[in-house]
Order: sequence, then C-alpha cells, then structure tokens
Amino acid sequence: MRKRIPNILSLSRVVIGVIVLVLSAHLTTARYTAMIALVALAMLTDYLDGHLARRWNVASDVGYVLDTLGDRAIHLSLTLVVLVRYSINPLIVWLLVFRDIGIYAVRVLSMNWLAKSKKARWMSLLHATAVRIWLGLFLVRDGFRVYLKRDLFDRPWFDVVQLLIITLSIAFSYYALARSFDWIIDDDHASL
Repeated sequence: MRKRIPNILSLSRVVIGVIVLVLSAHLTTARYTAMIALVALAMLTDYLDGHLARRWNVASDVGYVLDTLGDRAIHLSLTLVVLVRYSINPLIVWLLVFRDIGIYAVRVLSMNWLAKSKKARWMSLLHATAVRIWLGLFLVRDGFRVYLKRDLFDRPWFDVVQLLIITLSIAFSYYALARSFDWIIDDDHASL
C-alpha cells in the first residue's frame, strides 16, 4: 500500500481540478475560500508525492507520468477559470494545452524520453513556476474582488505583467518542446 500513496496523491489533483472548476462558477466568499484551500491542498500533494516516493524509494516512471498528469489537471482547471472570468485570449490557453499535447507526443515517440527529459527538467520547472505565478496573480485578483468587492488589479500594469509572464513562459516552453522534437528526429535518423 505504501508504494501507491505517492501515485494516489498525484491523481488526487485531477479530482481537485474538477472541484475547483465547479466551485469557481459563481464566486462567493465561501467558494473562493474553498477554492484557495483546494489549490493549497493540490500544492501540498505535489510536494508530498515526490518527497514520499523518493523517501520510501518507490519512485517510478509511472509515478513521474502521474505527477505530471496531476499537475496538468490543476493547471488546466485554473487556466479555464482565468479564461472565462477574465476573457484571456483563447490563443494563450490553446498554446498552453498544445504544449502539453506536444510533450506527450514526444513521450510516445521517443524510446528514451524519460532519461532525456530529466536532463531538461529545469526547463519544465521554469515553465511550471511561471504558469503558477501567472495563475496565482489571478487568484489574488479574485481574492480582492471577493473580499474587498473591488478589483485592485484592473489596471494596465497588471495586464502587462501577466501577459509578459505567460508570453515568456510559452516562448521558452516551445523552445524546450522544439529541442525535444530534435531528440526524436536525431534518434529517427540514427536508426536509418
């Protein structure tokens, strides 16, 4: 049972993501508070799944994929909330989602994707951190709207900051994705 706990924690973020979507539909103080608590719980499970897997020496390729799946589930949920609530350009959402689809394509096509992806893990972590900061800014904005009944971030500077963060993150992540496809092309040509 112990070896399954990290994977259960990873998969719990899929369920949390769905609940966050449901709670975000009609934002009230109680719903916002529950949503923030769930996002904090998702962050805790993200820390714990990897920590426990390493500590108990049960880290696996399946666990790595499930951790990524859980991360994407909560990111997608929050991105959809932002898209609907703040009328974010759908192209941004498309680019974020397609990047993840591209990563899974690399994993399917590359025999040794895990070994190579670990070398470039810092790029994924940079992207994930930027996306989390971007999403966090909107969660803080929601907090002001719910608790103060004012949108303190309805300012041009906020639009510039959030757009800069997500644009740089997307550009960098697509650079990393292009490098991943280079691995596949190199492997494919080497096998000819």
